[in-house]
Amino acid sequence: MEGSPRSSRDLELASKDHGDVTKVLVIERHGTVFTSFMHIVTAIMGAGVLGLPNALSWLGWVGGLALMTTFYGVTLYCAHLLIETVDVKGRKARTYREATENILGPLAGKLLAGLQLSTLILVSLAYFITAGTSGRAALVAVGHYGVDQALWPVILAFCGMQLFLAQMPNLDSTWISSTVGATMSIGYSIIALGLCLAQAGHRQGTLGGNSDVTTAAKVFGVMNATGQVAFALNFAAILVEVQDTLREPPAADVAMKRATGLAITFVFLFYMAVAISGYLAFGDTVAGSVLAEPAIGPVWVIVLGNIMVFIHMLCAVQLLSQPVYAAMESAFAQRSRRARASPLAVRIVWRSLYTLLLTFVACLVPFFADVVGLVGALFYWPTVVVFPVVMWLAVYPAPWVKRWAMQGLNAGVLVVCLVAAVGAMSSIVRNASTYGLFH
Repeated sequence: MEGSPRSSRDLELASKDHGDVTKVLVIERHGTVFTSFMHIVTAIMGAGVLGLPNALSWLGWVGGLALMTTFYGVTLYCAHLLIETVDVKGRKARTYREATENILGPLAGKLLAGLQLSTLILVSLAYFITAGTSGRAALVAVGHYGVDQALWPVILAFCGMQLFLAQMPNLDSTWISSTVGATMSIGYSIIALGLCLAQAGHRQGTLGGNSDVTTAAKVFGVMNATGQVAFALNFAAILVEVQDTLREPPAADVAMKRATGLAITFVFLFYMAVAISGYLAFGDTVAGSVLAEPAIGPVWVIVLGNIMVFIHMLCAVQLLSQPVYAAMESAFAQRSRRARASPLAVRIVWRSLYTLLLTFVACLVPFFADVVGLVGALFYWPTVVVFPVVMWLAVYPAPWVKRWAMQGLNAGVLVVCLVAAVGAMSSIVRNASTYGLFH
């Protein structure tokens, strides 16, 4: 489709056809349920799992577990809706934007593309900072770095590794990276779970959550925790692109539904286990990250956990960046059809510039990670719920009861996102005095 992002591999193949970059001659797909499972786990099983006990401390046993279970169901249901809209009207979409354009038209496609790419870029930026934080924590634990020393040298080291990894041609080729990333995320989640279970005998925690604070603090804490829990399983921004890597047979939609169901359920169960054991162990005073709890475990375990977070961030950034790379390189190819630039040179230049830009911003404003909750609140509703629901209803006939129920889901998630946005803003305002450039 004219103007739609394509992988670098496609652009290389197309460029050989007399310079016609819009004609894709060969599309290579090697993905399986296993590789898709690893992509999804790498995308959603992030360092946020370490903060779930803290979220539970604000929401309490009843509200926290109910919200986690509800949004597990919402995310899985909406993912299935999106999967079912990829191959319709005789056209099989390769990207989320193409799927939207095929059903709702080019204007909706442009709107979706803006939301999708903004999400991927901002989350990748937050992952740069998370990598810097975890890398510094590991260095501090072994005595090679001061706890108050700047984050930017660690982020620069992370950047050097990203410049190399960014040269993987396309999303299909990142399956090894995603396998490593998923393994690391499972690894540090197991570490967190084990450390929490060792102290879960304290049996702390309350039904309603932390009450030893002011009313305002409680309200804003609940709002912020709501977003942290509700958006924990989000991966809609790369779902269609991952589905495009699947080889057939079996049918891509069947394999993707299987991979999605397995991955989301697997991560959800891990999340529940860490949240419950962490809250049992430390109660309402649990730290923002369970690995930051004083004397939670041996130093080598804490160091290993933080190294695993660092490696996972390396892999996750590449997974999330592939659609951005494809969009940049496709746009460049469309605007320079007469140029005979080498696809490899285009890849190296544009991806390196993108990586360096993210690095600069991450070093400049290392507190940007606090904005992730606001990003999730703003973009979760349209990308995860609205577009899949509206697209599905535009393609498939449904009784009025189901239509109203789906629109009710739309409205309900919008309310949650607005609540989470207020909570995220309050957190940013509260912590603003601690922010500093190149800190």
